[in-house]
Amino acid sequence: MNKARLKNILIALLVTLTLFSVFKYIYSIKEKYELLNILNQTKEQAAALENEKQNLLQELEKEKELQQKLSQENSAFKDSIRLSEEKLAQLDADFVQAQKAIEQLNSKFALLKAENTALIEKNSRVNNKLTQVSQEKDALQVKLSSIAELKKAIKELKRQMRKVGTVIREKVRTNKIIEGNRGFLIKDGKFTYPAKVKIEVTPASTEE
Repeated sequence: MNKARLKNILIALLVTLTLFSVFKYIYSIKEKYELLNILNQTKEQAAALENEKQNLLQELEKEKELQQKLSQENSAFKDSIRLSEEKLAQLDADFVQAQKAIEQLNSKFALLKAENTALIEKNSRVNNKLTQVSQEKDALQVKLSSIAELKKAIKELKRQMRKVGTVIREKVRTNKIIEGNRGFLIKDGKFTYPAKVKIEVTPASTEE
């Protein structure tokens, strides 16, 4: 009876060991598949990470190129700013010179304007003086012309009077004076000397 019982115990132990081994095997298989799945997922993740890494590297390269381009553009922009500042400084200097030139021109213009005004006033005074002198000249010419004409008329009158006197003296000398003729000589029934002497004084023209 002890042998049967021992045999049963051994069989039960073997069955237990077998079941444990089977369970352990099944668990190992399951764990293996789980590990495989994890490995595959890890590989996929690694591939995704590698792909992402490549993308990041490409983006990093693009960023480097962009940074280099921006650096070049920044350098060119700095050069442009420097040139602009130099040009602005030159423009400021030119503007200052232009202002000085404008101020000088304004001063010269004011001086020329004052001189022009003085010349206009002087010219006006000269014109007024010339007009006055011309008027005085015309008046003097008229006056002198009138005097000359008057002298000429008086001279002609004196000449005629001397002629008449000569005739009268000749008639007195020959005793041929006719009484009642009011001092006028008569020849052939006509007066030999006009009863009136007309003296005309004509002013000389300005052109003369």
